[in-house]
Amino acid sequence: MTNRTHPPRCCSVPELHVFKSAPVLVPKVWGGRKLSELFGKPLPDGRPYGESWEVADLPEGQSIACGGPFDGELLGALVDRFGADLVGTAAPGLRFPLLVKILDAAADLSVQVHPGPQHLTSRPDARSKDEAWLILDAGADGSIVHGLRAKSTADAFRTAASNGELMSLLQRIDVAPGDVFRIPPGTIHAICAGVALLEIQQPSDTTYRVYDYDRPDLDGQPRQLHLDDALAVAHLGPTLAEDRGLDRSLGPLAVGVEVLANVDPYRIEKLAPTEPLSWPISPHTAQVVHVLRGTLCLDEVLLGPAETAVIPAALGRVWLTQPEDCELIVAGLGGPPLVAQY
Repeated sequence: MTNRTHPPRCCSVPELHVFKSAPVLVPKVWGGRKLSELFGKPLPDGRPYGESWEVADLPEGQSIACGGPFDGELLGALVDRFGADLVGTAAPGLRFPLLVKILDAAADLSVQVHPGPQHLTSRPDARSKDEAWLILDAGADGSIVHGLRAKSTADAFRTAASNGELMSLLQRIDVAPGDVFRIPPGTIHAICAGVALLEIQQPSDTTYRVYDYDRPDLDGQPRQLHLDDALAVAHLGPTLAEDRGLDRSLGPLAVGVEVLANVDPYRIEKLAPTEPLSWPISPHTAQVVHVLRGTLCLDEVLLGPAETAVIPAALGRVWLTQPEDCELIVAGLGGPPLVAQY
């Protein structure tokens, strides 16, 4: 634990600082109102909202810095200005290395799959999408689809999808708040009705829909399916133990830190501090902090439940004070511990 007095900042770029991220709110035909009711998001109208893009640097959506000197600036503009000092020396490309969302599935999502890096040579417009889910809310029957019950051929899978019999091939898993799942590229998957979750993933929105219950989109038009693309990237069988499991190794942990996931595209840690603390920020990755419960102050940024902040990689050290019954997620690129020591 640390003293309450902050020593001088050793940031290599003095104008960089922690900043709160205002989300992009996305209407979805399968969405509901939990983003407002459970997570306090200010939904602008009565449409069903399915996604709150807490931290996003994509052409499809940009989160916005909220408060402080960066107030109102798009995340992508800050990445352009500060480069590796913001995103970290290990970040690939010129984009923030994580996409962080809250999802509310009032109805079943489409059955879908995402490509991986091995598929991008033949799909230049695609981006790899490896993701992890932390279940936040689920009814008594809350579940997800994660892979197939048994091995299938492409022809059998295509026939089942075309005949409306696909659900009989899918592996459905009951879930509860606190459960963590990895969805590696190639995994056939879906979030089922009643589940809300925090999703931490590679910065990609490339999705190949396999089946969508023959429902129209919000504009009344049929939702596009991508069965050929899906079959080209999908693993048509049960998920392997190593796919469901999450590597939680690499390095000694600070007291009270739990590693939820550690793979190349992301490392996710959870902690519930009861006293002020600080930790060094490695220059290899920016960090994202999402508050699951309670309130805290991160440097001089006040955060409440379901709020999110970005810690630039060049910051050197961050200070957490005023914790009130709080539990938080810290995410960055995979590798050594994020909250390495207090």
